[in-house]
Amino acid sequence: MRLVPIVLVISALECMRGVTVSPACKCISYESSHTKVGYFTSPNFSQPYPDGIHCLLYTFVGEKDEMVELTLLEFDLQAPFHDSCDDAVTMYLDLKQPAVNEYTKPDAVLCGSIYNIPSVHYYSTKNILMFEFKSDDIRSNNTGFQGEFKFLKQDLFSTNGDLVSNTNCDYIIDSKGKLRRGKFFSPGYPSFNKMKSIHCKYTFAGSHNQRVKLYFKKVTLKGTESSCISSRDKILVHDGDSIESAVIAEYCDTESLVEVFSTGSNMLVQLFAKTIKSTEGFEASYEFIDDSIYPSSELSSTEPDREGGSTDLGSPSVVDCDRIIRSVNQAGQPTVSGNFTSPNYPNPYPANIQCRYTFIGKGRERVQIKFADFDLYHPTKESEECRCQCDLNARVTDKYSRSGDPEFSSSDTHPFCCVDVDIVEISTIINGESADVDDFCGKAESQMVMSSGAKLTVTFMSFGALNGATRDNRGFLGQYNFVTNFGIETGEMANDSACGFIYNSSVTKSGTFNSPNYPGRYPRNTECHFMFYGFPEEQVRIAFTYFDIEGIYPCLGNTESDYVEFSNFRASVDRKLPRYCGGNKPRVQISDGQFFRVTFKSNSMFDATGFDAKYQFIDVSNADETHAPSSSGRNKEKSRHKHNKGRSTTVQTPPSSAADETHAPSSSGRNKEKSRHKHTRGRSTTVQTPPSSAADETHAPSSSGRNKEKSRHKHNKGRSTTVQSKRKPKTPQTLL
Repeated sequence: MRLVPIVLVISALECMRGVTVSPACKCISYESSHTKVGYFTSPNFSQPYPDGIHCLLYTFVGEKDEMVELTLLEFDLQAPFHDSCDDAVTMYLDLKQPAVNEYTKPDAVLCGSIYNIPSVHYYSTKNILMFEFKSDDIRSNNTGFQGEFKFLKQDLFSTNGDLVSNTNCDYIIDSKGKLRRGKFFSPGYPSFNKMKSIHCKYTFAGSHNQRVKLYFKKVTLKGTESSCISSRDKILVHDGDSIESAVIAEYCDTESLVEVFSTGSNMLVQLFAKTIKSTEGFEASYEFIDDSIYPSSELSSTEPDREGGSTDLGSPSVVDCDRIIRSVNQAGQPTVSGNFTSPNYPNPYPANIQCRYTFIGKGRERVQIKFADFDLYHPTKESEECRCQCDLNARVTDKYSRSGDPEFSSSDTHPFCCVDVDIVEISTIINGESADVDDFCGKAESQMVMSSGAKLTVTFMSFGALNGATRDNRGFLGQYNFVTNFGIETGEMANDSACGFIYNSSVTKSGTFNSPNYPGRYPRNTECHFMFYGFPEEQVRIAFTYFDIEGIYPCLGNTESDYVEFSNFRASVDRKLPRYCGGNKPRVQISDGQFFRVTFKSNSMFDATGFDAKYQFIDVSNADETHAPSSSGRNKEKSRHKHNKGRSTTVQTPPSSAADETHAPSSSGRNKEKSRHKHTRGRSTTVQTPPSSAADETHAPSSSGRNKEKSRHKHNKGRSTTVQSKRKPKTPQTLL
């Protein structure tokens, strides 16, 4: 006799607040007809919840055109035991009817603290959301949960565009007869989508005199420890309407508040994802901008002229010196490079002013800044520090506080009020927030500075007139460039990567390559790939003449490390080759075959000087030819054998530096000789500069000295930074 299982169906139609519908379950229901916004809690919150809750269902039912948003404000359940949740909240997000049973597949199971759960936001795919709360029979002191619910219109997350016929998620969005601005989303956002192997295309078509501006408010993809090139979940932004158009932006992890500008009137966004789970995907907006239209606030009297100079501001009483400099001027002509100056340059600049120079590029462009002349007032000739702390009880009587915020009046107390040090601050935008890149003061000899995206801001502040100091300093002459090659002058730029370079043996057998902006510090949030293609009988040889990558070995994401990695595969991680960062300078690398890839990746936290390297394509058809040991050969000669539960595994140790190899100075030596103490939005780090003499270059330079003292120093409405002068890097020695 066949046994038929009895299925218990619990329906919201039977649920009334606090009414038992079965011996096992109780139900609490919320309907949008009663309220659009409200709160929910576990029993007895904020006291410990009862033990022995076998089934408590929370049911949220909206109108047909609505969806449910849950936000967990507090969450404290018993911690998981052996990856099993005895006390748990089980989410059901994809329901057609307000009913669940033991065969309904949950979309999320939550337990532990609010720091253990994958997200605090959960959304229904339709107008119904249910979750079950249960606790075991063991008494605990956990307080449970508190959250907020909202019933939202589903069309808030609808893409403003025309769905291409016979596709699931391809859209055409044009500016003709439609809104000039709108929104677009990944499929199913902000909940999830059940499609497998998702590939969506969003094509933006503007008029001939328009450009496209994209603003990614939030990007959440299944990030990996590896670079984007090996990630299956990614977003590619093309500077044109074809997949053959150049990639100008690439996202494969978590990003927010990112702007992208096209160079022409069209743009294409591609989304690749194996699956999209709850809270994954992206939310973005678009706008078609006329090239001929600039807001009036951007057309100040100090806009640069056609020759790239600046307008004289006249008397010191003129303080309206803010300027916006674009890579395309009002006439639609490119302004690739030019100069910008302090007011009255080369005559003395006024005291008590603040000038902001904002540079805006497009497409792949990055802003590169260098000062050809720099002479600011500094009260202490012996000191080159750009920042100092004064008495905490001191009063700010200048028009601007040390943070440059005019809201501080003469009666305000400010702990960073060294108003006698004139300063130039350079900042870029990272994840929608301003991040310090560098500070200059006195007679500093500046290095090149590069933005992380298409925007960069230079802020000049003069202080010190309070104590009767006069200004006889001439100020500065700055040079700007909008570059598309990230400051990398060699190789051929690849179209399939935002920062990719190709080196072919058929073009040249040897050459050099370097990190972005070298010998200046590399930009943050940047990923570059260097692809080397040889003939079948060739191998690729890489040798580093300079190496300074911020990080801690083994250079993983949990150490917030930047890194350089190698691979014999174009889009896969080569697990036999370690990453390199800090002072762990790579030995000479030789590919297994005719192809080799070098990848550089920086995060949003810190920066360093980068690397300079040489490459050579070696003909291996002559068996008698001797070369430096290949990476795989080194692994064979230096490894240790590890047995783990009966399995034999070869584990590599970090490669040691050869005694005869020439390196740049170690982090400890360099820190004593030359360093600068940098506070970047609440973080303190020592950033190194390249060595200046041959005697210095004996060991691999490192930013790991900074990591030993990595402190977190918060400043509200002010940033404290100690900056020392910098020397130009020595011309790297030839190792090839």
